[in-house]
Amino acid sequence: MTDKLVVIATVTAHEGMHEQLREGLLTLVTIARTEPGFVQYDLHESLERPGEFVFYEIWQDEQSLEVHNNTESMKAFGARAGQWIKSVKLDKYKRLF
Repeated sequence: MTDKLVVIATVTAHEGMHEQLREGLLTLVTIARTEPGFVQYDLHESLERPGEFVFYEIWQDEQSLEVHNNTESMKAFGARAGQWIKSVKLDKYKRLF
């Protein structure tokens, strides 16, 4: 599995919007798990910082991530959820061992 692309995406909600953001992010999990190149797509919520969510994703390659990011589902989510999201941080990794 060392050739796969690992992505850590941290999404932070605006104050008072974490419930809406949580529900929206949960819908992405079901969709992403059916996409080509999907290996793993898990959503986590911080116990210490309400409104902070972390995706742990594994994709076959960079192209699979690009396809995911440009699906109609992701575009629709972005248009709907923009008002809920304070920040997004995306980091890419390769597995060493």
